[in-house]
Amino acid sequence: MTLKGILATAALVAWPVVTIAQPAPPPHATKAEPFVYQPAAEVEALTHRPDGKPQSAITSDHEYYYIEYVTRGINKASEAHGHWYDYIHVLSGEGTITYGGTQDGAHDTGDLEMRGGALVGGKTITLHPGDRLVVPPGLVHLFTATPGNSFTYLIFKQRV
Repeated sequence: MTLKGILATAALVAWPVVTIAQPAPPPHATKAEPFVYQPAAEVEALTHRPDGKPQSAITSDHEYYYIEYVTRGINKASEAHGHWYDYIHVLSGEGTITYGGTQDGAHDTGDLEMRGGALVGGKTITLHPGDRLVVPPGLVHLFTATPGNSFTYLIFKQRV
C-alpha cells in the first residue's frame, strides 16, 4: 500500500460517524397557544374578587412552565419550591418578600413543594409596582401585603 493509500485509509477510520438524528419529541404534550388578547377589565377580574379577598388565576399551564396572576393580602405561610424558578413582576399595590432562613412547621405537598409554617430568619424587602424578582428553586420565601394594602404580581414559573 502506498503512503497516499495509508493516509486515505487512516482519514476514513478517523472520520466521525455521522448518524441522522430523529426529530426530537415535543417537550410537552400541550399544544401551542393561539394569539390571546385580554382587555384590562378581564385581567383585573382574574386578580381581584368582588368581595376584596385575594385570589390567583393561572392563565397558561404547561408541563415545564405556567403563568399566573396573583393578588395577595396578609399571608403568614412560607413556601419553597424544589423544582421551580419563580420570575415575578409586581404590577400594583405594596407587599413584602421575606426570603432565606428556614421553614418552621412546613409540610411537603408533593414534588418537593414545601408549604406553610413560619419563616424563621431571612431578609425582607418591600415590593412596589415595577419591581422584578427571581426566586430560585429551594429558596424559602414568604409574600405578603403590607398592612392596609394588597398587591398584585405576574409570575412565570419554570420547572427545572
